[in-house]
Amino acid sequence: MKFRKCLGVSALLGAIALTGCASTSPDAMSVRLEPSPELSTLYERPSDVYNNLALMVDENERMFWEDLGRALYWDRPSRLTPEPLPR
Repeated sequence: MKFRKCLGVSALLGAIALTGCASTSPDAMSVRLEPSPELSTLYERPSDVYNNLALMVDENERMFWEDLGRALYWDRPSRLTPEPLPR
């Protein structure tokens, strides 16, 4: 009798141990399919990517106008003025 109880308990514990933690919930599957849903790159969220893009466009535009001013000599005073210019 005692042997049957021990055998039954050990069989039950063995079945529980073999079952493990199998999760088929939708949350677990979504994590497995996309472990980092918030990231667009390795370390940036989509909002960070858009912010960096806006910053880059702004800097490039300002550099363009500065270069254009240098190319057309808008960054220094004209030497054609009738009055002398202080240096």
